[in-house]
Amino acid sequence: MISDDRQKHFAHILIDQLWGDEFIEFDEDAEELVVREAKRLILQWVTEQGDVDLEVREKINRLKRGVPEGSSEWKILYSKYYSEELSRRGHR
Repeated sequence: MISDDRQKHFAHILIDQLWGDEFIEFDEDAEELVVREAKRLILQWVTEQGDVDLEVREKINRLKRGVPEGSSEWKILYSKYYSEELSRRGHR
């Protein structure tokens, strides 16, 4: 998982970049709310990526031919299944 401090750090990086590029605008009174929401979204994204990773690894492990992790075939299957799982979840 990702620590609260790291979530906050990433949230500030994201907010600073969006603010600097003028994609978002808010007053200083709303900064705490914006940081809290950014942290929530980051945690949600990290959690989903972990879920996708787990699903893909399980799918590869269920193959009858026993593809060893780290092999070139495993890497190709991982990439393919990862993209498929993201698409199935409505990403990309």
